[in-house]
Amino acid sequence: MILINYSIDQGAFGSGQAGTAVLKTVDTTKDLRSSSLPNTLIYTKWIDNKTISAKVDIIPFLRSGERIKITDTKINNISVKVSPLDYTGSDYHLQIEHRETSPDRKHELVAYRYVKDTPGFIHISVILKGGGIPKYGNYFIADNSSDYILYGTWDKNNTLVFYSNEQYHDLIQYYLVANRENIKYKTVKDDQKYANKYRWTEKAEASIP
Repeated sequence: MILINYSIDQGAFGSGQAGTAVLKTVDTTKDLRSSSLPNTLIYTKWIDNKTISAKVDIIPFLRSGERIKITDTKINNISVKVSPLDYTGSDYHLQIEHRETSPDRKHELVAYRYVKDTPGFIHISVILKGGGIPKYGNYFIADNSSDYILYGTWDKNNTLVFYSNEQYHDLIQYYLVANRENIKYKTVKDDQKYANKYRWTEKAEASIP
């Protein structure tokens, strides 16, 4: 048996497909799609000759508010043991990038990430003043590609102001938590300060519109 991570580039169509297939070595010239694992399963590897381990990224479920589904499966008589991947662990430490109280003194904006060997992506939460910080962002959760929100603060009307650049500004909406706090936000595209940024920049000295 063989485990194959593959990708298909459709060239001129500007799209592609990636997957992981588990099949007999003699079947590697056949259509891989019929032997492919669901795309939600990542970080696959052999445990023994009959078993593979795989991870499910729980962050998209946390953003959408959907129930996290962790279910073992089987493909071509190979068992697939599935466990959650959440990018944190006992050997990570919490690094707060920004913490700011709202003008009405009721809430706090907290931007933070988890750090091990390298810094992880940004989590943004809105909490009651003096409250505890949730493990995961309750307002916004980025990913490993970028923080998307490169700076954030409050305006005088207790509205959140998020700064970004041309590259990431329009993507912010896709990383908001569905069941987030009922606090309004607005975004500002500022390439003068953030053109070459992809991580939160605390010393931004952003001007509030």
